Amino acid sequence: MVFLIKSNPWEGIVQLIVVFIMFLFVLALAYLAARVAGRFQGNIQSKSNIKVLESARVANNKYIQLVKLGDRYFAVGIGKDTITYLAELSQDDLNLERINDPSRGSFKDILSQLQKKKEDQDYEDREFKNREYEDDELEDRK
Repeated sequence: MVFLIKSNPWEGIVQLIVVFIMFLFVLALAYLAARVAGRFQGNIQSKSNIKVLESARVANNKYIQLVKLGDRYFAVGIGKDTITYLAELSQDDLNLERINDPSRGSFKDILSQLQKKKEDQDYEDREFKNREYEDDELEDRK
């Protein structure tokens, strides 16, 4: 193999840098492809007459979904191989404010909250360990 033969130690470093740059290039292309595909899917779904408003898991591989078809609302049961019509609902039967509530937050907001919660928990754990250590030192001095 040509890659294994080195006449100069700098050639190995240069090869490593080139491979790293190629990796970053491929990673950037994958990211861009995912973004374009996501936007394309979002545009298709926003123009669709069919929207799944809410989904609740009832059992393993069984869900109840609230679906909007045009201006009508339906509750359907989703199983492994079947979809069962449960009921048609009027807009008065639904709590649409909760479904469309922007205060539920985006994924970014939820992730930020979880990270802050974890940081707070880590801080509390460190403080607890410090207090235990200080208590042990006090007992040793006595």
